[in-house]
Amino acid sequence: MTKQIEAKSSIQVIERMMSLLGALSGHDSPVNLKQLATETRLHPSTAHRILAVMVDNRLVDRIEPGTYRLGFRLLELASASAIALGRAPLISTPP
Repeated sequence: MTKQIEAKSSIQVIERMMSLLGALSGHDSPVNLKQLATETRLHPSTAHRILAVMVDNRLVDRIEPGTYRLGFRLLELASASAIALGRAPLISTPP
């Protein structure tokens, strides 16, 4: 694979990941894989593969097989961002 194709592929997977995060953020309760794939227009196997990596990185929680919600790591990142911007943290960390 050429570097240009690798770069395009890397950007594409990030765009797909962001699409999945956006779809999850539109739901108050856990969402199943089929619905996420439909909303993001991704093939279910592609959505599943990306979601698995996000679960491993705590960006997404797998509630039960095939059902997902936003993960706690997103709140940790948002809190770190708030601190970096000189605002109060969104969550407190134990001493």
